[in-house]
Amino acid sequence: MLVKINTCRIGVLNSTALSKSLFSFIAFYLFIFSSTCFAQREEIDSLKKILPALKDSSRIDCMNALSFQYIRLLIRDSSEYNQQKSYLESKNLNYIHGIAESVSNQSGIFEYFDNDFVKSETLARESIGWFEKTINKNGIENAYDNLSFALFSQSKYDDTYQIAKKQYEKSLIVKDTTMMYNALGAMGVIHYQQGNYDSAFYFYQKSHELALNKKNTIWISDDLISFGTLFREIGDYNSALDYYRQTFETDTRETTQSRIDGSYETWSRMEYAELFSLLHQYDSAWHYYHLFDTSRVTEKDLRIYLVSTGETYLLQKDYKRALQNFLRGLAMHRKLNDRNEIKRVLLDIAKTYLALNNNRAALPYAREGLDLSLETKSRQFIRDGYQILYSLYDRLHKTDSAYFYYQKYIAIKDIVVSDQIKGRFAAYKYEQQINSINNEKLISEQQLKIQQQRLAQSSLQKKILISGLVCLIIISGFIFRTISLKRKNEKNLRELVENELQIQKLESQKKLSELEMQALRAQMNPHFISNSLSAINLFILENNRLQASEYLSKFARLVRLILQNSQETFIPLERELEALQLYLELESLRFDNKFSYKIIIDDLVDISVITLPPLIIQPFVENAIWHGLMHKNERGNLQIELYTEDETLYCKIADDGIGRKKSAELKSRSALSYKSMGMSITADRIAMLQQQEQLGTHIVINDLMLADGSAGGTEVIIKIPF
Repeated sequence: MLVKINTCRIGVLNSTALSKSLFSFIAFYLFIFSSTCFAQREEIDSLKKILPALKDSSRIDCMNALSFQYIRLLIRDSSEYNQQKSYLESKNLNYIHGIAESVSNQSGIFEYFDNDFVKSETLARESIGWFEKTINKNGIENAYDNLSFALFSQSKYDDTYQIAKKQYEKSLIVKDTTMMYNALGAMGVIHYQQGNYDSAFYFYQKSHELALNKKNTIWISDDLISFGTLFREIGDYNSALDYYRQTFETDTRETTQSRIDGSYETWSRMEYAELFSLLHQYDSAWHYYHLFDTSRVTEKDLRIYLVSTGETYLLQKDYKRALQNFLRGLAMHRKLNDRNEIKRVLLDIAKTYLALNNNRAALPYAREGLDLSLETKSRQFIRDGYQILYSLYDRLHKTDSAYFYYQKYIAIKDIVVSDQIKGRFAAYKYEQQINSINNEKLISEQQLKIQQQRLAQSSLQKKILISGLVCLIIISGFIFRTISLKRKNEKNLRELVENELQIQKLESQKKLSELEMQALRAQMNPHFISNSLSAINLFILENNRLQASEYLSKFARLVRLILQNSQETFIPLERELEALQLYLELESLRFDNKFSYKIIIDDLVDISVITLPPLIIQPFVENAIWHGLMHKNERGNLQIELYTEDETLYCKIADDGIGRKKSAELKSRSALSYKSMGMSITADRIAMLQQQEQLGTHIVINDLMLADGSAGGTEVIIKIPF
């Protein structure tokens, strides 16, 4: 089974005052158990190579495999293209297995790109129906994975549990440990959602034993998070915090990447911060919240941050901010149709309105939250809904309704308390078992140490005798070595003198290279400032004062950046991009937005850490604008892409201008001089840097062609060591 429901948590309201744990999540992840992103890329490359030679059903199977791999990499266009092609060709050939796999992939697309769980469920069931019509069941597990995910996301826990149970029974027959681990985790998280904490502990313990036996670091890391959420739910916040610390302190690149791939890294970090809030350590909680960059995440992760921080605001009685975050989070949950989160945040909002004495506003949220909780049989949520409603009706002086919900609350509260007590007992038994295993291990280690000491004593006499003989041999060898070393010392002295002379020579060459680099930078800065001043002069002559003033203001900022950067041999990429962005704004303003530009930075490029010489990229961008785009009649486009490979920064500058050949025909003598002062100096600087790093070609220029064979622009690739 390729789906693992990793861990989830449900928030419940404390019966006395503030919320106890109001942050829940479902952390599913697909397709990441046996291969990394690199391996997936290799698989795609292999499939693409063999596809042209395949026909009929083999070709359809290949396209379905490609669609599946592209879903794993979250590349929608390619996954949809191959899915649709395989579906149409399967229909034409009446290839049942091809249809089944294609529909399964379509279910995955709706699930992981749109979060349309209703549509995904329908397609997954359709796919399973097609699989039942053919002997070839290869791929049916993926359809069941999609169905489980869609059902769980709609809070259809009973249906999800039945699938997980069947998968577990099947894993025992076929002896598939991955399927077994995923099924155990799925059953555990469903029991957890429904408040059966002792049963959840049982399944988590079984899955953890399997992870330890297989020595699977990703599984072990995920289980620690699962235990942390469970300890939190039974009210043992300190133990929960310990499990999360173990997770993050033992993290590897592989375990962290698995959480990122599975879209539950944000959930984990937010829950860690919330534990500090529940322990009233708000400074620590906000410290971890502030590490989260909300400007660089999608709504899928932002909603988790909003609700999590909203619950901390609620604990701190900052109801206005809490309500603002809850309402934004609810809108995003509804958009993604995440019913598990919707029911929780509805009760959050009702509780906040209740604290603000806005009883009328709280009522519809409390009712809807309770209805969803009853539908999903989530006892802890049902309890919270009853508690809020009886408090609301009491304030509204509706005694009958208040008494009705109070009785419901008391009954369900006792059940939830019983669940928590059983969960604590299960946790205690688990801890005792771990301690017992550790004690047995300690006793075994001590016994082994005693045996080793006895063996050491019995062999001591033998060692003494052998040592005496060895000493005689060593003394003889020492005398012989002394004579040999005396002869070698004279030879080594000569070699040492030669090495020192060679080192001095290399240091002199390095200092000379640094002086040459400084000289090239000294040529570069006046050149750029001179060109920019010429641009200002032309702009002032051709445009109005307001635009000239705006241009001059931005230019002043740009000059200040250039002067600041030119004082250093290397600057952070972040500052280089800041100057480049300002330069592009100036040129776009000057030429009345005749071209558009886009700067794309790969996620693995840390612009605050990578350093490079100043004004490396700008001359090539300037050349693309002046000689490629400005001669174009229609509006041009410029794209700058930054990525890294093998500790080398690659900068790709592409324009859809007139191309080098036509540009060469139009260039004036001044334009040629302009290029030599800009691109040629930069090329010399990079060449010198490459020489120090012993790298190969550092600048590659490609002519881009359109479909009709005409010039489609120019692409420059710069390779810069950092």
